[in-house]
Amino acid sequence: MTNYVKQFELSAPVEEVYAAITTEKGIKSWWTVDCDISTEIGGVHSFRFERLLFNSMKIVELIPNEKVHWTCIEGWNEWKGTDVTFLLRSIGPGKTTVEFKHTGLTPSLSCYKMCSKGWDDTLLHLQQYVENGQSNAHIPKSGVQGVLSRFAFKVFSRKYTK
Repeated sequence: MTNYVKQFELSAPVEEVYAAITTEKGIKSWWTVDCDISTEIGGVHSFRFERLLFNSMKIVELIPNEKVHWTCIEGWNEWKGTDVTFLLRSIGPGKTTVEFKHTGLTPSLSCYKMCSKGWDDTLLHLQQYVENGQSNAHIPKSGVQGVLSRFAFKVFSRKYTK
């Protein structure tokens, strides 16, 4: 069983990378602006797309500037019980390596191809945020486009939430 793993280097201090992964301002700058964020172990993040719940992640472990560990407790069935871990390591002034692992997100899951592509894009947004201050987080659409996007996300998500 191969989990989704991605290792990459960021041109940013480890403290800034850690803050981007553990604060409301940070997470809303690279993943989705429509979320509820906790900052304490045992707290829960709830992430929404098109105003519909995608998943909720419980904070399992926080080691400042070293490790962030979440477990999925609600959302798409294939994500429930999976773990998301960021391992951070300073490799010099203004340089950080990240080992990202989504344990339980494996090629045997029907959502693997889509979700691994989603993580690739989302982790690129994290990089753009910490290196350039560029926010590429998902923003829910409004008006007719928002209604259509919510409907499409709801229909699409049925496959993963039964």
